[in-house]
Amino acid sequence: MGTQFRAGQRLTAALLTIDNTQVEDTTSRTTTATTYGNASGGAFSASVTVPASGQVLVEIRSTQRNSTTNNSITSWTATGSVSGTVYTANDTAALIVNGVQNNSVDLSYRLTGLSVGETLTVTTQHKVNAASTGTFDYRLILLTGMP
Repeated sequence: MGTQFRAGQRLTAALLTIDNTQVEDTTSRTTTATTYGNASGGAFSASVTVPASGQVLVEIRSTQRNSTTNNSITSWTATGSVSGTVYTANDTAALIVNGVQNNSVDLSYRLTGLSVGETLTVTTQHKVNAASTGTFDYRLILLTGMP
């Protein structure tokens, strides 16, 4: 559902402003963890102001590989400055690459029901499915406020 305005409602620039942000990490990062967490180098995050619709489109992209035939997995968390945690890392909405060849994968997910005006922060989370090293050569987060 898009932004809903009431008859006679005064439209201001603040109501019509749509925020977006994009961050990239081109430094190779690794993890050997079998539970979700940050890759080497610490947290990789992006933040955006939630628009009047209460909706933000989250796009995650990663180029990743594994040191063996195991999986390298990227998911994400989303936390609102008012709402708290609104999405937790999970294997259902994850980028999963099997084996030693680099593969670029991406996903899009629309978050709804967010508090208007709050800051939403999305952080990538990484893991491997068994004893091995996951390598993440490129990561991108794109957050777009939806009208």
